[in-house]
Formats: sequence, C-alpha cells, structure tokens
Amino acid sequence: MKYWNDKLTASNGLKARGKLARLKSLRKSFTMKDSPGFTLIELLISIAILSVIMIGLNQVMGSALSAHRQTTEKTELLAQARYAMERMVMFVQETDQIEVPSVDKLVVNERLIDTYNNVNHTYNPEGDGYLDADNDHNGQVNEGTVEDPPDKITFDLDKTDGNNWKLMEEMPDYETADLYDSKEKKVLCERVTTFQCTLLAPNLVEILLTLSDGEHEVRLKTRARGFYVN
Repeated sequence: MKYWNDKLTASNGLKARGKLARLKSLRKSFTMKDSPGFTLIELLISIAILSVIMIGLNQVMGSALSAHRQTTEKTELLAQARYAMERMVMFVQETDQIEVPSVDKLVVNERLIDTYNNVNHTYNPEGDGYLDADNDHNGQVNEGTVEDPPDKITFDLDKTDGNNWKLMEEMPDYETADLYDSKEKKVLCERVTTFQCTLLAPNLVEILLTLSDGEHEVRLKTRARGFYVN
C-alpha cells in the first residue's frame, strides 16, 4: 500500500512540475513585449513614416533638379547673347564707319584684327604689326583706294528656320589676295527673336538683342560708339 502511495505522490509531483513549466512558458510568451524586437504594427507604422519621408525627399529633389536645369538653360542663353553683343560692340568701337542698311542688319568697317601676314596672307596668330585690313601694307587702313578698299563686317539675321532665327557674322577673308572676298558666315547665337539696330548718330548705334528658348528669355540692349568715325 505504501508503494502505491509513493508512486502516486511521485506522479503528482511530475504533473505539478509539468504544469509549473507550462506556466513559466506562458508567462515568458506574455512578457515577449519587453524584448528589444518590433511588433507587426510597429513595423507597419515605421514603413508608413519612411514612405512619407521618401515621397517628400523625392519632391524636393525633383524641384531642385528642375530649378538647376532651368538655371543652366537660362545661363547658356545669356552666355550666347552676351558673346554676340560683346563681339559686335568690340568691332563697332574700333570702326571708322557704321552702317545700318536695315533695322536687323549692322555693317561696320573692320580695323581691329591682326592675325595674318598682309603680304603672303598666311595665318600668323601673333600678327605682323599691320592690321589685316591694311591691304596695301602701308600702315593706313581703309583708305578707300583701289589697293585698299574698306573691309566690312556684316551682322544680320538668318531667318531660314522660322523656329530658330540665327544671328550671323560675315568677316573679310584675309587668307586670299582677293580684296572683296569674304569668309563663310558663322553663327554668333541662336534662338533670336529680336535683333534691332538704330543709328543714333554717325558714330553711335543702339543694339537690341533678344533670345528665347520658349521657357526663358534674355534681352540685352546697349549703345556702342565708333571711336574712329569722323
């Protein structure tokens, strides 16, 4: 009888220990929230917050890139206009005659460049001490004689492409012995909407130049004086 009592006691002890282990396991599962991990709700909230942040950053980056593109395009447009305007003013200031045959055409006598040998017409970037327009190589420029006629530079609009007017420059060709030969026209700037010249006095011209690419517009206006115009 004692044997069975002992066995029953042992069995009850094992059951009690099993129940205690299960209780401890349940208690541990209920206290998992104190662990350093994340719950599903916390992860979903974190993802939502990150999504909002990423959308905001994407919009900011898009705006910044768009502003940079617009600034770059306008800067390039301004650079073209300034180059063309400064080049025209440079030749006007050194000329001895200004002509405005039409409102969108400017013609001046060239008396600035010295990059060719006046005798054999070879290119010499350092110059030979005589202006290229000194055709008879006597130290006097644009004398109006048969041997030394004026060498003219022409600035006008090429409207061949109705969607893209170009400001052109036509220079004398000093590489040949032909006194009336000109180089092929070159483009000074594109996207021109206005090129207007007004002769205010024999030695003073007003130049208006406007460029536009459809989104941006650059407008330059200046007056240039020919210092050698009588």
